[in-house]
Amino acid sequence: MIIYMHRGMCDASMPYCARCSAAFFRKPMGTDRPCVTRIVDDGREDMLHFVVTTDNRTLEFDLTEDLQEGLAVEGWEFMADFDPALFRHGAAERWRRLAEVPADHTA
Repeated sequence: MIIYMHRGMCDASMPYCARCSAAFFRKPMGTDRPCVTRIVDDGREDMLHFVVTTDNRTLEFDLTEDLQEGLAVEGWEFMADFDPALFRHGAAERWRRLAEVPADHTA
């Protein structure tokens, strides 16, 4: 599975985002978050691959047991080699625009 996450879909501050994503990475299957924008079945049942977008940067990684341990404590920021923005804004407007997109995404 490939799980796409986009921090811009949530207005949470960095401390809240870190706690939220840490909880998510403890048990990523069956948990929904506003930042999860897409899940793609790539045929690999043995590995979860993540694509996390924030601050116009993208982090990609396979969720190994060792990596999951760090992510479960610190959240996605554990993988960042940059200082992410502390506060987010504009997610409410993005969600309103998404509500106007047809379910089949043809528009």
